[in-house]
Amino acid sequence: MEHGGEKALGEQAKPEGGCLYVCSTPIGNLRDVSLRLLEVLREADIILCEDTRQTRKLLSRYEIPGGDRLVSFHEHNEAARAEWLAERLREGKRVALVSDAGTPLISDPGDSAVAAALEAGVPVVPVPGPSAFLAAVMASGLPATPLVYLGFPPRSRSDFARFLAPYRQLPATLVMYEAPHRVANLLRWLGEELGDRPAVLAKEITKLHESFWRGTLQELESRLAAEGARGEYVVVIDNRGAQVEHEVHESEEARWAAAVREVERLMEEGCSHKEAVKRASEAHGVKRRELYNRTLGE
Repeated sequence: MEHGGEKALGEQAKPEGGCLYVCSTPIGNLRDVSLRLLEVLREADIILCEDTRQTRKLLSRYEIPGGDRLVSFHEHNEAARAEWLAERLREGKRVALVSDAGTPLISDPGDSAVAAALEAGVPVVPVPGPSAFLAAVMASGLPATPLVYLGFPPRSRSDFARFLAPYRQLPATLVMYEAPHRVANLLRWLGEELGDRPAVLAKEITKLHESFWRGTLQELESRLAAEGARGEYVVVIDNRGAQVEHEVHESEEARWAAAVREVERLMEEGCSHKEAVKRASEAHGVKRRELYNRTLGE
């Protein structure tokens, strides 16, 4: 390992030829930029933007010329532009991919751009920076690991239930994005599916009216009803209680299984079904009537 100079800082050598820079941009506060991001934006031949108007504001704030380098690249045209992008990369163009705010591909366009770069055989270089869901987790006070990012949930109740099903019993922190006019429904549905878990509602992160509401899902739903919803939300849920519930359920089932086996054993020794149920229910702390019904075939 070399010491001294720039290499001691771990700086990468710049790729030769075409490359795709995947760039995180501010999520509200325009001062949340890195020196590396500004350098990439100054030197890129093409800047792919979710909305050229938003990216132009960032360039203007840091006096970066070259607005003619901006090319729209959003969810409605990214597939159609993929081959065009691959050709530019093969020509040796340095392309910077940005979204309106935050990190591309994280609930924002960009998948097809990365696929095009890989198809063209050029490097994909991350330029990390702001991310709303990571910022929300950092300040939430809830465990940061294990962490599952779920993006924007489906809008219908039935689709939401199917969407959440794989994560109901997962003892992890779950993170979602939601719009202001749907966040009340989301809190209610989460409570119905997961129970009244500890949670945090974060909004306007890095902006003037940044806020973090902490409580249970029901408490947050009540507060939202009283104060109203404004701005885009990050919802962080502590689902670690799922593990405890799962263990309790498993313990309950184990107790019933032991009681059933006890009834079988006592009956093999000559006890009547009724007497075996009475003794086994007392020994294992299960309801006599239910144990009687479960072992009726015996």
